[in-house]
Amino acid sequence: MIYDCIIALGFLVFLPKIFWESRKKQFPSIKERLGLDLPDPRGRSVYWIHAVSVGEVKSAKPLFEKLRAQYPDAFILVTTASVTGQEEAKRSLKKADAFRYLPLDFSWITKRWAKRLKPKALLFIESDLWYNLVKYVSENGGKIALVSGKMSERSAKRYKFASGYSRKLFSRFDRILVQNEEYFERFRNIVDDPKKLFVGGNLKFDATPVAIDRSRYDLPTGIIVTCTHAPEEEELLDALMPVGLPIFLAPRHPERFQEVALLLQQKEIPFIRWSEFEKKRGGERVILIDGMGLLPIFYAFSRLAIVAGSFSSRIGGHNILEPCLYGVPVFFGPHMHQQKELTERLLASGAGVQATIAELPVMLETFLANPGSQLLAVQKLLVEAQGPLEKTWECLGL
Repeated sequence: MIYDCIIALGFLVFLPKIFWESRKKQFPSIKERLGLDLPDPRGRSVYWIHAVSVGEVKSAKPLFEKLRAQYPDAFILVTTASVTGQEEAKRSLKKADAFRYLPLDFSWITKRWAKRLKPKALLFIESDLWYNLVKYVSENGGKIALVSGKMSERSAKRYKFASGYSRKLFSRFDRILVQNEEYFERFRNIVDDPKKLFVGGNLKFDATPVAIDRSRYDLPTGIIVTCTHAPEEEELLDALMPVGLPIFLAPRHPERFQEVALLLQQKEIPFIRWSEFEKKRGGERVILIDGMGLLPIFYAFSRLAIVAGSFSSRIGGHNILEPCLYGVPVFFGPHMHQQKELTERLLASGAGVQATIAELPVMLETFLANPGSQLLAVQKLLVEAQGPLEKTWECLGL
């Protein structure tokens, strides 16, 4: 009852923002978050995967494909918490039977979902754990697991502070598979039963690239700059303009496409939106990627990738492994505290380079003059890093 009151209070506080952003299609509608559109499995065994947003959905793909191959007749439900995550799920997990936004964690909503669906398993990808959802799925006989789990130092402190809540939450988990030893230690200080805790690895290392037919696209060879946040676009454009290659620029959030277009106009940088590329092209320095799910196309034409969200301490980095899947070496900034494992692996292998904005021009010139060793490092990394999926599947016992 107290927990429901806390959820209700949070809902009321954020209601104006939810309403406003849902009107602009930047946030699930209130109707969707209230879980009114409950999927109907029609008697089939249900497996439920929850991946909060785009990065988690991409991480879930290897496990989803394994699950689908193992249980072709099962009903697989995929839930997300963000609009972009939902769009990515529909693109990359097409063989799922239903896509929904995760309903708010009110007891009367999650109890109804758990009772109707009776999932064989509920698999959380990386994070975003909810007490009532876990409780009622468990009470209806479902196995609960966290896969490719991670926990920041800040979250660990919060869980320890609310130790009573944490014990009740994690006591219902059958398996907790974390990415590395650092996360293992954080969970071990919170989870009462260490027998359910394993290092399963990071599923991102078992991801597969999207096949791209280069002959379909008349694109130049360039530099792809992904996952940018303000003010990274301006800083990176200033650093990259002297480099004589086209730039493929992909802001992190779709609602900022127009904002970045205005910035390019103000800086008098010739550019074209990808949505208009076939109509107006000619003489542009920058192609603004103004759509979702398009990055594989541009990776196929990129000599290197710069993954942003890493030049600002408030973000802490994004998935720097993804460009490597397409054979593209990666540059990224100094603020990668949310992606420590990927940072260590890429730096140790030589597939990635960490640099400040000021250092980028010289380091890019050095790379472009002799890219061979880094390209080989990317290929070696991909071969050596595979394996978390099989370990995860074995531990899950599905």
